[in-house]
Amino acid sequence: MPNFDTIKAITDNLQDVLRKLGVKFDRKTYDDKTVSASVLPLGEIRYEREVFEYTHGQRPGYAEAAFALRVILNQCEPQDTMRHQQDWAHRIRDAVTVNALNTGALADSKLVSLVNTTDVAITYEPPLSTIDYRLNVRYREV
Repeated sequence: MPNFDTIKAITDNLQDVLRKLGVKFDRKTYDDKTVSASVLPLGEIRYEREVFEYTHGQRPGYAEAAFALRVILNQCEPQDTMRHQQDWAHRIRDAVTVNALNTGALADSKLVSLVNTTDVAITYEPPLSTIDYRLNVRYREV
């Protein structure tokens, strides 16, 4: 599997993980910035950068890709907002694992070796909350 196919499979698996949590991906809705309750929670995956390791040919190389997952949450009662945000941050953290990313096209090769959450930022603009969840995914190059 070429390395482009590996990063593509990782991205597809990230989207599948979020879909299993109930996140929807609707490009038109997101681009129009018209977020209705019927499409929430709404997600976006951004590929931010990638670092490639140079190995001098002595062992397999590794790469680390940085992703930003954005999830716009359903509106909820103001007193419940913080708990709703915390719940979703931890749902994502619990779901995005090495095993979850080593599925689909990566099921046989198991190229993903590390998932590292770097930070979670929350923005609250009533009535919506946005979670920006950043993570790095380390994988073995082929």
